[in-house]
Amino acid sequence: MSVHHAASRDLWFAKWKEDGREKRKYFKTEGEALAFDDERKASFQDGDQMLTLGELTMLYFKSNPDKHHETKRHIVHFLAGYEDRKGRHVAGAGEFLRDKYAERLTRQDLERMREECRLRGTGNNTINKHQAYIRAILAWGVEQDLIHYNPWRDYKRLKTARPMITATVSDLRRLYMELPPYLQWAVKTAFFLALRPGQVELFRLKWTAFNWRRGFVTVRQGKSGKIKTVLLHPAYGEEALERYREDSQKGIEYVCHRNGQHISNFRTAWNSACRRAGVKMRPYDIRHIAATEMLARGADLAAVSAQLGHSSVTTTGAFYAHVAPGSQLHAARMMPMIDGEMSDTDFNNYA
Repeated sequence: MSVHHAASRDLWFAKWKEDGREKRKYFKTEGEALAFDDERKASFQDGDQMLTLGELTMLYFKSNPDKHHETKRHIVHFLAGYEDRKGRHVAGAGEFLRDKYAERLTRQDLERMREECRLRGTGNNTINKHQAYIRAILAWGVEQDLIHYNPWRDYKRLKTARPMITATVSDLRRLYMELPPYLQWAVKTAFFLALRPGQVELFRLKWTAFNWRRGFVTVRQGKSGKIKTVLLHPAYGEEALERYREDSQKGIEYVCHRNGQHISNFRTAWNSACRRAGVKMRPYDIRHIAATEMLARGADLAAVSAQLGHSSVTTTGAFYAHVAPGSQLHAARMMPMIDGEMSDTDFNNYA
């Protein structure tokens, strides 16, 4: 349930769902609409009919079986904790939320969750991710008529400073030479497929994702859970096909592996290579460099967006276009002459 203002009619209205349909009731003043809204919410305070956040989360997982397993694990650990190697229970930062009724979550609950995270040294980006998970589950509950409104719908995320990424393709080349062979191939795969280097996208990628006949790879993204299709660079595709044939004979299913074994930790080797190469670079910077190089070399923004798996070209432009100043000059030089006074060759020399 929620209250809104209908400017065209200068009326206020309460909106809710009932039997799968949206309903509205209009009032002359905001106070009347809020009073009606509160009255309806109060009518649903019978605990026997309300779902806890934990119960709603389980229903959410059952109805969304394609949600990435790593995302599920993060949510479960956040709301239910986990057992450490000694069998001791480690409480999740949001465990206190699990048994609260989903519709009764308050701003105070959100602030307590944030403080629990801060006490564990969690940064704002991760706190915002937890908040987004819960809000998405609540929103799904409203859509399915399992709960009547999303109490966290209008709460904004914490402000975060966008990291300054200064690593270049030259830095990546220097680092590449210092990496062990298994990580060189992993870096090459992350670069040419514009993947997020980690356990979700890169090190869980299997050879079955490659369509050799048509020259593309399908990847389930860890951030959104959506499928993206990446077209293969010819040289990378040739090397990948050769490796695929070798791995198939050995029964190896993962694209990136260490002597046939799944790569679970690569940070030590990565950090050592960074020191030897004299560069400061995060694994995620590989994806950023791939995007900026495509744009700087004149690739269409929509095509780069598709390679990255962004849901909107706007996202790609906001995060990457500003770091490719040469793209605008390239676009200008691509314009044909229309007055017939100068040939294309003359124009290129002029430019």
